[in-house]
Amino acid sequence: MSAAAVGEALAKTPQTYRFALTDGEYRRAWIREYYRRPGARMLRLLAGPLIALLGVGMLARAPRLFERGMGVVALFFGLYLLFKPLLLANALVRRRQRTGMAERELEVTLRAEGIRIDDGKIRTNLPWDEVRAAGRGPDYVWYEMKGGSRATIPLRAVDDLEALEALLRDKTSWNS
Repeated sequence: MSAAAVGEALAKTPQTYRFALTDGEYRRAWIREYYRRPGARMLRLLAGPLIALLGVGMLARAPRLFERGMGVVALFFGLYLLFKPLLLANALVRRRQRTGMAERELEVTLRAEGIRIDDGKIRTNLPWDEVRAAGRGPDYVWYEMKGGSRATIPLRAVDDLEALEALLRDKTSWNS
């Protein structure tokens, strides 16, 4: 689809998606995108296990109490880094449940001017120049705003995936 065709199609009929993310969808997407977002990907993946292994090595070989103590610190810090995404995702899911956001249905509309997000209480309009990138996960399409925040549209809410991908490819930097 050409840029002109995408613009004309949006001007005539904006693409609207209505959904409420389940806790599982939210958690899985958040964890996947934590590891996929730009900047120090390998560090996020490898730092925890490597530091934990360093701590185990220090504990096994250290002759003095101070060095064994540093091994314990390295072990626990590595384990924290390893489990941090899971802990954060669970905390965010609990906050969604506590604030009532988990039950709230979202309406995401892609228009010629940008993306409008409406949760029934708050309506946000994002012009296309505020949307940096987009891509597809296993069961969702994501888009990223300036500042690095990402949002998802579950594939179960999308009728025409090709049209959505064509639009996001045209308006943003597409990542597969």
